[in-house]
Amino acid sequence: MCILKIYSDTTSFETYSMSTDLPVVSCQVKGQLRKRSTEERYGTHRVSIAVSDKKWDDFKGQVADAAKFLAKHEMELRKLMASHEATNAYLDFPLYSRLNGEVANQNDHLPRDLIRLAGRLGLGIEMAIYERDKDDE
Repeated sequence: MCILKIYSDTTSFETYSMSTDLPVVSCQVKGQLRKRSTEERYGTHRVSIAVSDKKWDDFKGQVADAAKFLAKHEMELRKLMASHEATNAYLDFPLYSRLNGEVANQNDHLPRDLIRLAGRLGLGIEMAIYERDKDDE
């Protein structure tokens, strides 16, 4: 379930999100009220694009999908980030923690091909580690 998140302080992604073939998951507009809030507003424009639909416990699958996605859509992503004056952009990989009483260390490797592709686009990489709920097992 890797997501590409792109932020802009100056340009909304609303029009883009309605006209692109990329799988846009969500689009937030700067100043718009946050969902489930009556006072808090978004501080920046953001578009979130689905890169992988692999499960949180399939990191290798998410990484492989991300490399394919970036290679396939590199030119469009370059244009998008330039035209919207992107201030931040990164791949967000959600992962389940494997740490427990028997496992004391969790290592997740990012291959150089993915790092090279992400670097060419100026993308950061985030691995968000979540504790697995009993409902997720």
